Amino acid sequence: MCGFAGEFCYPAARADLELTRNMGGHLRHRGPDETGSFLSHDNRCALAVHRLSVIDIAESHQPMSSDDGHLTVAFNGEIYNFQQLRRDLTADGASFHTQGDTEILLHLYRRHGPGMLTFLDGMFAFAIYDRAAGSLFLARDRLGQKPLWYAPLDDRIVFASEAKALLAHPRVDTAVEEASLSLYLTIGYVSSPASVWRGIRKLSPAHFLMVSDYFPSPQGYWQVAPGASPVNHDDAVDAVRKAVTSAVQSHMIADVPLGVLLSGGVDSAIITAIMSHAAGRTGGLKTFTAGFDSAVFDERRAARRVAAHCNTDHTELSVRPDVTDAVDTIIAQYDEPFADSSALPTYLICREARRHVTVALVGDGGDEVFAGYDRHRAMHLAAAMRPGMYMASRLAAAALRLVAPHDERNRLRRFIRFSDGLPYPFAKQYLMYRCLFRPQDLPRLLSDEFLAGIDPNAPAAWFYDLYEGTDLDSEVARAQRHDLLTYLPNDLLVKTDTASMACSLELRAPFLDHRLVSLGLSLPDGLKIRGRRGKAILRDAFADMLPTDVFRRPKRGFAVPLGNWLRNELLDDLKETLLDPALAARGIFRPEALAGLINDHVTRRGDHSHRLWALLVLARWLGRRSV
Repeated sequence: MCGFAGEFCYPAARADLELTRNMGGHLRHRGPDETGSFLSHDNRCALAVHRLSVIDIAESHQPMSSDDGHLTVAFNGEIYNFQQLRRDLTADGASFHTQGDTEILLHLYRRHGPGMLTFLDGMFAFAIYDRAAGSLFLARDRLGQKPLWYAPLDDRIVFASEAKALLAHPRVDTAVEEASLSLYLTIGYVSSPASVWRGIRKLSPAHFLMVSDYFPSPQGYWQVAPGASPVNHDDAVDAVRKAVTSAVQSHMIADVPLGVLLSGGVDSAIITAIMSHAAGRTGGLKTFTAGFDSAVFDERRAARRVAAHCNTDHTELSVRPDVTDAVDTIIAQYDEPFADSSALPTYLICREARRHVTVALVGDGGDEVFAGYDRHRAMHLAAAMRPGMYMASRLAAAALRLVAPHDERNRLRRFIRFSDGLPYPFAKQYLMYRCLFRPQDLPRLLSDEFLAGIDPNAPAAWFYDLYEGTDLDSEVARAQRHDLLTYLPNDLLVKTDTASMACSLELRAPFLDHRLVSLGLSLPDGLKIRGRRGKAILRDAFADMLPTDVFRRPKRGFAVPLGNWLRNELLDDLKETLLDPALAARGIFRPEALAGLINDHVTRRGDHSHRLWALLVLARWLGRRSV
């Protein structure tokens, strides 16, 4: 695992090695074990790498060049099938000097060019400079587990593993992209390929760039799509068990200690069971769990049960953060405004795990692949709802609206939100389950001046187009696909990559094996959703490996007591930040709208926890910039 930065120039320009090294210095947390740099003989390409040594620790230095010096690579990630690729390439005449996965990329590129990407199983972002062709090849993995940012300039392209390295380049345009702020306010993050800065872009998952003497359009090499569906339930159970087990085993290859970030949920429990089974009776697998003192937000007891069953070396972390510093901690780590409040506990558990291991497996992707979210069940119910049930649901919601507490997590309030979406097309329903601020909310929140420069309906239109842009005939599968293309790579994976790399910890997500993704999308809804629970097929496939109560627990997610924080510990900071005249002077928000949201939340006339957190993060982020 690494962090890299570089610039590649068109023929008339020259790369600046010292500037590139300075950019790379902002990524030292991603790779504290080793530093390397490269300047091509023609001065067109400069690279700087900070390496976290996980495989072939003594060798595999980066940047790495081929024997003839024609190819040089900077690589962040892991290739899980590198041993098989090495055998295949050796049989084809390739000669290797290292035992790791980096050198594989050079040989594959020499033989297949961009076609090499179809051979790779793993998480990766890399840059390959081809001296003979005078070109640069940038590529990112299929699901977006590893980041790759870039800035196209008039005479070169600048690129890096994190935006903070690009922000250190004096020629990159760092003016705020106003349209991206409306996207952030709608869904809580800025989805690729956009960024919050006018001059910076993100390479989208499953895309590459081939740059020579001009800037090209990114090209896709893989799509999120279903594979062949198993014939029946038993075949599906067998296929899922084999695919998940194979993925976990392939993710266990490392020359450093391994662990698991174990929640009380199904996905990480299954990974723990498979890994502990592979370890045998000797045990020794290290597992880590974080929890809050509040029972509503604490999964340590459930995780402890799994750890005891699997005979792991278990560590628990009680999360008692200084919440007044939480926002600034997140802003310091996440270059863009990032509204996922679980970023803080994710960072804390990664920091604890790093004291014991260098690599940890996580359950990320299980919900997207096997329909584990409540919103997936909501789409399933909405699609199957008959007229009589529709009317009953709408009437019940109208009655409950008078008595249901204003708490986002309350079941009655969730039912009301579900009922509110029923009259609308499925794409709009799904946005209602996913959004922070709806299109009709933005004109009430944003100033007339700011609204004049954006289209407040553009984020929703983008969302709807993506939801509807497939021939899948299941609303559950459409929702899964949407999450795999947006929420997963732009929220969850940004969170885990940033939090873990801030601690120099490598996280691996077996459920994001691309074959497993295709298998999950191919399954009929009835194999994924059964009654009030999703991921039914996972429960069937691994029922014999874990205690029954693991599969019966309701899904909680890695939530934080955000509502209480914003009414208590964070209230003064919230008011000071959102009601600051300096924020009003920026002309983005209507001050009375911000005051109204705070007042409604404090008096419990509404639960605006996630909205206020997103606004707090954005306002603090803006405050770090000059007015």
